[in-house]
Amino acid sequence: MSTLLQICFVIVTIAVVAIAIATIRGMQNFRRALDEVSKLTLEGRQWIDQLRKVTYDAGEVVGTFRDTAPRVRRVLERFEAIGERTVGISDALLDEVEGPVRTAVAVARGVRFGALRLIEILGERFTGRSSTNGGGGMDYE
Repeated sequence: MSTLLQICFVIVTIAVVAIAIATIRGMQNFRRALDEVSKLTLEGRQWIDQLRKVTYDAGEVVGTFRDTAPRVRRVLERFEAIGERTVGISDALLDEVEGPVRTAVAVARGVRFGALRLIEILGERFTGRSSTNGGGGMDYE
């Protein structure tokens, strides 16, 4: 064979080997990419399973709220009725008690004032001088 043909054959062989190496590396990169995609797919499935569990649990919670809402509403209505009755009773109690208590306080103040005045008058009569409570009254000696 001629030298030129041998050189071309070597160049073609080197080119085929280079193409083969590039193809193998490309396939390895493609395989790594596919592995990453399969990992992501697996993680995505796990996330989807977790989301299904969460939505199922949320559905149960909503169902529980649906079941308990009428009960809670009835309890609140009872509390409202009790509150209204309590207000009514306290209003009636205040109406019945407030007047007599105010009257008793007024009577007690009047009795106290009257007793103090009586003591002053008796003190003046027995001692012959008037006593004042720090005022500008006249003192008899």
